[in-house]
Amino acid sequence: MNRRRGNGHIRSKSVAAKWLLAAGLVAAIVGGCSCEGPRARVPTMGAEVPRIRVRLGDEAPSMAVAVTGPWRLTGSAGRIVSGSELVWTEVKCGGGGVAFGDRPAVAGPVELEAERPGSLWVRQMVGGQWRDRSYRGLLRLVPTESGTVRVINVVPLEAYLAGVLANELIRSWHVEAYKAQAVAARTYAVVETKRRGRYDFDVYDSTRSQVYGGVGTETKTSWAAVLATWGLVAAYAGPEGKPVLLKTYYHSTCGGETAPAGGVFGGPTPPPLAGGVKCTFCRNSSKYRWPDVVLLKSEIGDALHRSGMPELERLGPVQRLSVAETTAGGRAAQIRVVDAAGTSVLVRADWWRSLVGAGKVPSTWFTVEDQPDRIVLRDGRGYGHGVGLCQWGAEFLAAHGKTGEQILRYYYPKVQLVRGY
Repeated sequence: MNRRRGNGHIRSKSVAAKWLLAAGLVAAIVGGCSCEGPRARVPTMGAEVPRIRVRLGDEAPSMAVAVTGPWRLTGSAGRIVSGSELVWTEVKCGGGGVAFGDRPAVAGPVELEAERPGSLWVRQMVGGQWRDRSYRGLLRLVPTESGTVRVINVVPLEAYLAGVLANELIRSWHVEAYKAQAVAARTYAVVETKRRGRYDFDVYDSTRSQVYGGVGTETKTSWAAVLATWGLVAAYAGPEGKPVLLKTYYHSTCGGETAPAGGVFGGPTPPPLAGGVKCTFCRNSSKYRWPDVVLLKSEIGDALHRSGMPELERLGPVQRLSVAETTAGGRAAQIRVVDAAGTSVLVRADWWRSLVGAGKVPSTWFTVEDQPDRIVLRDGRGYGHGVGLCQWGAEFLAAHGKTGEQILRYYYPKVQLVRGY
């Protein structure tokens, strides 16, 4: 992933709005949009465009911020400090508040705003490496009880999407695949803002939600897709025929057929996520079929002990592991783990995959061969949970003339496209 670096022009120092859902159906996503690039200027996004709160990176005792233009820092009592440019300035948690550079700590949260969109920069340690990124909107700096600082980017939803799409799809892919992804990503984000209203952020900037890279990862194609689908979300007919927002799950590669949401995540399955959509369109993905994966039982045990789930933490050395239940399409739905004392625990397969490492286990579509000190996952198919839109399949369909709307209707049968603003 390309990342814009700030050191060339920033001097180094020390280190929702209310969402209104219209009931009318939209006939189609705007077609024929050119991918020559975004408009000369990014559209002004007023109060009609919801704001989303994105948690950036990992919480840490300190990080640094910078602004390449006029800025101001405000708190509960109003303006704290402002300036014409902000060189890299350390932000840390101190005395239960936020310490900004050499200034005394103040009760948080505080907000850093820039006059020029995209001129806010954050330097964080993420995954053991320093990361510099620029953002639109404002930064909310929140001190936590554990002595760390949480950085939240409050940004218009449409601008957020422009920083998501090129991180969720390959940059060379067709704009119609991007349009389908734009509607899916927008709807997923809106559902999360409604679900997490009582928290101080709505989504992560990683695969825990949707991958968001800020201004430096926006592309011509991502803005073209955002502009072409502005405000469109996915829904389905609920009670009395009223549209209900759909949690638009999506994944990289289904491996041949999509999965029902309830069989993977539990709970009810709305009609557009019932699964069983045949798809060999993702066969160009390297994960359409994947080679055998070997996992030591000792490493599986270590992962389960770190789960935070008491019944898994109490397990002794792993003796056996098997697929206890499958979905209608053949994916693992439940994994049975048995320890040396004979204690048996059922774990939802998608969660088990995340515990042992989604990077090691591409999907839950596999068979298990149990060996004395290890298991071998064979016949692996797909990458991701398999629910909803298949990204590699969407690109194949786009390359063969399908529109963004047709792609959405294929992977989310009975979906309705409604306009939120």
